[in-house]
Amino acid sequence: MTLFTVQGRLTPDIFNKMGKRITLTAAILLCTCAAISQEFYSIERLPVSSDRFDDFSPVFYKNGIVFTSNRTRNFMISRLTMEGENFFNIYHAGKEEEEKWSSPKLLSRNLSSNYHDGPVSFSPDGNTIYFTRNIPANDGEQARLGIFISRYINGSWSEAKPFPYNSADYNVGHPSISDDGSELYFVSDMPRGQGGLDIYVCSVDGDAWGPPVNLGETVNSPGNEKFPFIHPAGRLYFSTDHNEKGNLDIYYTERRNNRWINPIALPGPFNSEYDDFGYVASDNFDEGYFSSNRDEVDNIYSFFSTFPVFSNCDSLQLNDYCFVFYEERGDVDTASFYFEWDMGDGTKIDGLEAEHCFDTTGTYLVRLNVIDKLTGEVMANKASYNFLLENIEQPYITSVDTAFAGETVRFDSKYTFLKNFQIDEYYWDMGDGTKASGEVTEHIYEYPGIYDVTLGVKSVPDPTFGTRKECVYKTIVIIEEK
Repeated sequence: MTLFTVQGRLTPDIFNKMGKRITLTAAILLCTCAAISQEFYSIERLPVSSDRFDDFSPVFYKNGIVFTSNRTRNFMISRLTMEGENFFNIYHAGKEEEEKWSSPKLLSRNLSSNYHDGPVSFSPDGNTIYFTRNIPANDGEQARLGIFISRYINGSWSEAKPFPYNSADYNVGHPSISDDGSELYFVSDMPRGQGGLDIYVCSVDGDAWGPPVNLGETVNSPGNEKFPFIHPAGRLYFSTDHNEKGNLDIYYTERRNNRWINPIALPGPFNSEYDDFGYVASDNFDEGYFSSNRDEVDNIYSFFSTFPVFSNCDSLQLNDYCFVFYEERGDVDTASFYFEWDMGDGTKIDGLEAEHCFDTTGTYLVRLNVIDKLTGEVMANKASYNFLLENIEQPYITSVDTAFAGETVRFDSKYTFLKNFQIDEYYWDMGDGTKASGEVTEHIYEYPGIYDVTLGVKSVPDPTFGTRKECVYKTIVIIEEK
């Protein structure tokens, strides 16, 4: 991605993705744990991306995407920077029938200025756009970036109004509005930050935006944090160059107990040795987009999950091998005789009622005998049952209920019991974004919290039933490290 330019002057290098590499001498605080399993995602470059120009920072919009690009607008007329490069503009590309993409077009001429425009974010109803734009500078002053806001009224976008915290003294850009419209995340190099570009948030205060709040040193680093995206689930995705490579990598964080957790890096195929940024995902994370210059120029890549979707999962029911057996009719001479239950597993219990726990499943011949008190002989058989003990028909998760953050938790599915169901594969969703497969898996939870662990199973294709899926979930509690 080229440098943004205005009136022949470069904007600050901190907005240049290809900026100076950072050599870290202190410990890197960003967690590089793989919270999304690489094997369950597939990526491809979008056909709307150009081989010559930069396309980046896609967002969902009207069955398609809106993104930022410096592609040539037409063959006859094109506005150029003083360095002879195209300005960035805001484009829209829609999905047509059979998943084909339409040719990208300007989202609106009303949103195209004589300077750089984009990236963008839309309000939940899609009728308000927040976008980055170069702010013209007077002679001798440094050009800055700001956020501008426009509303879709009567079929067109209104004149863009500046965000109240734009400044001639520092940069403000890369907006991302929360799903409920109550928070606006953005980046800025305003004074008293952590260094470079930091991520800030403003919250709605009546009819206005409250003051910017720095997300703090857990999220922001001495490097540059850019391209935030606040997901409807509450996770904040962003890119930073504060890592060993010095290129942009995608991380996420989220608030737990009113604090932001240490950022977690996405694995490949999302992150690479190149700049990776501008990540957005659908509500259930099964598809989305991100940007990367792994093919020399900035391109937009789509991703989709190859992890099977399991829905309407029931809570795990614990297998219980304990039962109460009783006989209501006690018409026996209790002076000479007594009742004895023979549980069929070697256990014998006196009385009309017997509480007993079997060790395992199976078929047990349970008998209620009348015993002679004097001789101890069985005088009669009062009742007899062929008692079939089966596990509950469900996928089954065996694990601890509580564990410490940072320790290994083992999950086992060996007690899964499904009739007429030949299991082909086991799939695990650990509740923190991590996914795995196999009959047994292990996982380390980095942070305290309550997690719903889901086990889904797929059957071998059957001529009668086809491929079937079943699932359950179990809640486990992760507490602070010892």
